[in-house]
Amino acid sequence: MRPLGFAFITWAIVTLLLLIRVVVLAQDVTESALKAAFIYNFAKFTEWPGDVPAAGPFVMCVLGDAAVGDALERAVIGRVLTGRRIVASRVVAVDAKRGCHILYVSGVSAAQAGLVVADLRDVPVLTISDVEGFTGVGGIAQFFFEHGQLRFRIQLESAKRARLQISSRLLIMAKRND
Repeated sequence: MRPLGFAFITWAIVTLLLLIRVVVLAQDVTESALKAAFIYNFAKFTEWPGDVPAAGPFVMCVLGDAAVGDALERAVIGRVLTGRRIVASRVVAVDAKRGCHILYVSGVSAAQAGLVVADLRDVPVLTISDVEGFTGVGGIAQFFFEHGQLRFRIQLESAKRARLQISSRLLIMAKRND
């Protein structure tokens, strides 16, 4: 009986140590890195209209969140989307947003986010934010947390107005506003 008890205790300790290591590794993913990964994947599952110039890099812009900007730069370095090099850019000026294919907005009020979206009305820019009510003011995608998990909702009418085609594979994962 003793050898079996020792083996069980050894197995339990090794299992516990492995579980602790997995939990520690999982905690290494920051909220900013997770949002950057989502933004990158949104690009992979979105189609821009044919009249958007295909020359030059694919530009992912961040307004108001330096940590997401840093994480997005790390996430896209050396990556290519539809044959175009991806670059991450931080924007502050109103006019700078028009050079973006994707614009992530954070750290602003809902009213300010509404002004940003209004400035891009009918422009093929995928607007994403974590600002509460962002899709309600015309934004296309909004991050939120539900039961400790990062989730998102997509406003299809806003995407259609921007002439963006969102893949059904992305829409399946979006939270519905039922």
